[in-house]
Amino acid sequence: MNKKNEPANGDVVITGLGPVTSIGTGCEALWSGLLESRRMVRDRELQVDLGRSVVLPIASMPTEANPALDQQLSYCADQQCGGHRDLAYSMLAMDLAIADARLEYDRAANNVGLIQVFEAPAVEATVSRLFQLFSTPPTSGPPPVYDLLAPSFYNMQAFLYLHVAAKAFGLRGFCTSVHNACSSAAYAIEVAAERIRSGQADVMIVAGGEAFDTAVRLEWFRRLELYAKDAGSMRPFDSTSSGFYVGEGGAAMVLENAEHAARRGAKRYACYLGGAFAHQAWKQTIPDLRGGLLGSVIKNALKRAQVEPSEIDLVIPHGASTSLSDTYEANSAKGIDWRGDGPKNSTGGLATVFKPHVGHMLASCGVIETICGLLSMQNGLIPATPLTSPTSQQFPVPLATTNLNRRIDTLLKLFTGFTGHDAAIVLRRAS
Repeated sequence: MNKKNEPANGDVVITGLGPVTSIGTGCEALWSGLLESRRMVRDRELQVDLGRSVVLPIASMPTEANPALDQQLSYCADQQCGGHRDLAYSMLAMDLAIADARLEYDRAANNVGLIQVFEAPAVEATVSRLFQLFSTPPTSGPPPVYDLLAPSFYNMQAFLYLHVAAKAFGLRGFCTSVHNACSSAAYAIEVAAERIRSGQADVMIVAGGEAFDTAVRLEWFRRLELYAKDAGSMRPFDSTSSGFYVGEGGAAMVLENAEHAARRGAKRYACYLGGAFAHQAWKQTIPDLRGGLLGSVIKNALKRAQVEPSEIDLVIPHGASTSLSDTYEANSAKGIDWRGDGPKNSTGGLATVFKPHVGHMLASCGVIETICGLLSMQNGLIPATPLTSPTSQQFPVPLATTNLNRRIDTLLKLFTGFTGHDAAIVLRRAS
């Protein structure tokens, strides 16, 4: 990146955004929801076992008619993936991102690629169908479970979701998926960027989605005491937080070679300057509080991006709102000289967390939160972190607790996921 923030050939720019969330679908609706601190969180009763259910707060997608979503759901059904709402949300997000980028390509011959991020593809639809089968057993003999569920078991393969999405959009390039828990988006963005930097692709799409039809995954979080007790108790970096609630929806981004984007006159939200990645090799659900590996990841990401901490205008932490995760993230960030002695010393950087708005979208959370950050950059405004008290926050970079007008040239997104996946990425305004 040159000093004037003008992308050069070989740089990776983001040209299209596709958010699908409980508070709004599309960039305008999502941004309006963020500014209003809208949270569409409601208690839902979900089956967790035969004859047993739990009631949990979820940032659920609206139930009113949505023709664009219905079209994606219909296509999924045609591809033997009926009821797979996570995939449908992701494909709707892809459609929005491609339209936002005004990207045109020959569907029969192109090199556009796709990196997908899903927490558990097809699990919800398969388990829901299993519950249905055993709730109403046949009058004679046991149900033919394998015959009835064989397609569902096959659909639980990640490559099936890739196939359906790539076929729907006619994507003929490098297509794969990554599964790095809550850090999946960072890895996906990096893989996509490397394909572009190496000259093997001009355009890559990163996409994912999440939906909940049962509580089979959420009960695990609840028993670990990580799940929020109610809609008002998800408070990032606040000692009174009881945990997180999940969110439904999808998110997609179009990444593009800067020269390719310039030739077609595409708008550019930002340049992806790079990231850093590490694995704690510690526990499955508990971060290594002693190691603070994320601190080294942050330093390495800034070094790779050739950015000083004092240049960071906005930090978007993972902000899972659980005691251990927030403590780990805060402690790891304490060793960074955020304000430094650079030109922004008078104001310093700020942070905000988007999960309370849209819910924790698990593997897709990093995609939607990066989109929220880019919309903040575009609009020159940092939305407030809902619910967290200004007097009890525990993050070394001040959290915005009201909407703040602020020019954002450079932002840092942090990730830390189950089983110890740590990551940080840096993006800069493309003028």
